[in-house]
Amino acid sequence: MRGGNVLRNADAGSEPIRIPGRPRFRKGYLYGLRNPSLELHLSMPAGKDNGWMKRIDELFADALAINPTVKAERTRRVEADQLMFSWLNRLQQAAGWPFCERGKVVRFDPKARLLLIEVPTPESARKATELVLRWMVDTCNAASAGSDVSELLEETPRLVQMLTDASSGNLMSPFLATAVELGIPSLELAGQVYQFGYGSRGRLLDYTFTDQTPRIGALLARDKVQACRVLQQSGIPVPENRIVSHPDEAEKAACDLGFPVVVKPADLDGGMGVAAGLTTPDEVREAFFAVRKLSKRILVEKHVDGRDYRLTVFMGELIWAVERVPGGVTGDGLHSVRELVEKLNEGPLRGDTPQSLLKRIELDKEALSLLSREGMNESSIPGKGRFVRLRRAANVACGGMPVTVTGMVHTDNRSLAIRAASSLRLDIAGVDMLIPDISLSWKETGAAVCEVNAQPGVDLAEKKRSPLYGRILRSLVKGNGRIPVALILGAPSSWQIASEVSSRLAENGIVAGWNGKEGVFVGSVPVTAGFRKPYDAACTLVVDRSVDAVVLCINDAGVLQTGLPFERFDLLVLAGSDLVSSAGQSRDNRPVGMQPLLDALLPCCDGKVMVVAGSGAEVRMPPGSAAQLIRGGVPRSQAASVIAKAMISIDARHCKVLSVPD
Repeated sequence: MRGGNVLRNADAGSEPIRIPGRPRFRKGYLYGLRNPSLELHLSMPAGKDNGWMKRIDELFADALAINPTVKAERTRRVEADQLMFSWLNRLQQAAGWPFCERGKVVRFDPKARLLLIEVPTPESARKATELVLRWMVDTCNAASAGSDVSELLEETPRLVQMLTDASSGNLMSPFLATAVELGIPSLELAGQVYQFGYGSRGRLLDYTFTDQTPRIGALLARDKVQACRVLQQSGIPVPENRIVSHPDEAEKAACDLGFPVVVKPADLDGGMGVAAGLTTPDEVREAFFAVRKLSKRILVEKHVDGRDYRLTVFMGELIWAVERVPGGVTGDGLHSVRELVEKLNEGPLRGDTPQSLLKRIELDKEALSLLSREGMNESSIPGKGRFVRLRRAANVACGGMPVTVTGMVHTDNRSLAIRAASSLRLDIAGVDMLIPDISLSWKETGAAVCEVNAQPGVDLAEKKRSPLYGRILRSLVKGNGRIPVALILGAPSSWQIASEVSSRLAENGIVAGWNGKEGVFVGSVPVTAGFRKPYDAACTLVVDRSVDAVVLCINDAGVLQTGLPFERFDLLVLAGSDLVSSAGQSRDNRPVGMQPLLDALLPCCDGKVMVVAGSGAEVRMPPGSAAQLIRGGVPRSQAASVIAKAMISIDARHCKVLSVPD
């Protein structure tokens, strides 16, 4: 490590950094952050010497194998809080979070040396994030006191794993990261189901299940026997098969169909339990018992010679194709099969966890059986360039390797895959095709569609995120997925400004969702009984597919506790200067004025800020704000019309076609 483990000559007499009180998680968005956040206080006593920061930062960089933060930011003086923000951001990146951003200091009390900070984190990782922050505080305190920090820094890999575990298992991560790049908002609804876009532009995804994937098609695809029947009726070549319930039936079916055969579950996908290329009754019986552990419905299928391809079809178009090379090794004339397998498994993409893009290959009974068939064993040294197959099935889940061949697919094969997806009425499908060469027509070489997957993977084993995520989102979501959102702050309860704006938008064919003291409305129709807090009201509106625009009235500072359910909005209207006194309380129960609310909301506004004349409201635009202040007050009598006109213009901007990132 650079500089050794013990930091010397630090300001040993300084007070330690502390986290007073308990952090509070905010599910909504504030202060311009694009993630929910953990809000907490940091007590940061002034130190006489911050030289320890550079030294501890170098040690941290060594532990994470990255460039030091202080070196990268040497153009300005780095404070301890900024150093911790940078560390956390880098740990999140190392943990593979789909979208990371730095925290913010949102308030500073110079007399008490007390910071109020917002630390971006998904809800699933809030506890892990807090633990990491406390570790950072301990590390900084130890470093500033000149103590040995080696044991603390040895915790770095564990912390990365903790952050990984807290957000792992989310198949939607690539979609979420791509949505950020495209500027498409996302909402977690339940489990793995996310909404991309708001209101009438919102679309639902459960990985590659969309809100238009038909249940009938998905069920048919899951049942290989029924799917095969539908495909066959549509004139699509499929392998012959039989459902069996006893090993004797499996053996008889194999003999009737003719060896070699495939034994697999009839109602599972992802390559689970597939045993291909079986050539003897004993292999069939053994495969039967193995499959029966996974499913009661067992299929014996005629083996079709050919290479294994997955063709992904989306909305009637082939968007991706890969050849699935079965798990195995390629000889070099020097190393044994065992040595080649060990070297293969050392690859960074291979592992045994659900998050591993490629699976490790073990020299198990299946592998040894295939070696024996070739007259080899694990100590054999295959010749240079010779491929040694160690798995019968070519699925990635079984150790296979996908090789992209999209540009090589023959037009006839492309049409066949599209017809297979269409026959099951699937908007997205993974069509598994066995064919000697994907670049030659199936009409000439023969082929068979052995399976159709209704929820296919997209970029298995790709080193970088596939552009297909952007292509899918761009096709599903109109424009950037946003709808016009106006926040009206401080309007007197007697002024039905939201209702007035809604009426004017309706005249232009735009259905507005809005809130008032009587409840939440879509157009003129109430959709809730009684008053709802602004956050809850907005949550109701952004998931309503009949809502084309949102007008949200905020009359208290409670939003500082909840945040907004949308990370960005388009128009901030200051319609009054007073907040409801009973609702606006800070964390320490002091009344909150208008300015703290504006400090939190203005960074989330990327449109215009409007002040109603005579409202008594004032606004100080922060430096570098994306929002534009409309100079001069808008007369109250014209406010509804001006707001509606602005929202119509905003709507056109959100509808513009997005470019898809490469």
